[in-house]
Amino acid sequence: MSDLVTLVSGIEFKARNAADKIETLKNECQDLAAENKILKSTIEENKLKIKQLEYRNQIIKITKVLEGNKGSTKAKQRINELVREVDRCIGLLND
Repeated sequence: MSDLVTLVSGIEFKARNAADKIETLKNECQDLAAENKILKSTIEENKLKIKQLEYRNQIIKITKVLEGNKGSTKAKQRINELVREVDRCIGLLND
């Protein structure tokens, strides 16, 4: 009978340990899920910043090209083309 009590006690001990480990792993999983959500949000914010910086970089490049061609007819033609394109886009949006 003593062996049976020892066996049952051992099983109860192992079951409690397993339950504790499960609880610990659940908490760790929740923490990792929250961290994952934060990191995904950070990635999206960084992607947006990259797009904004790429757009600014493109504008700076265009500005430098136009400044380099200051007074030239090519620069004036390019500006006129851009203005016409913007006007055309505005016209399409208004329709």
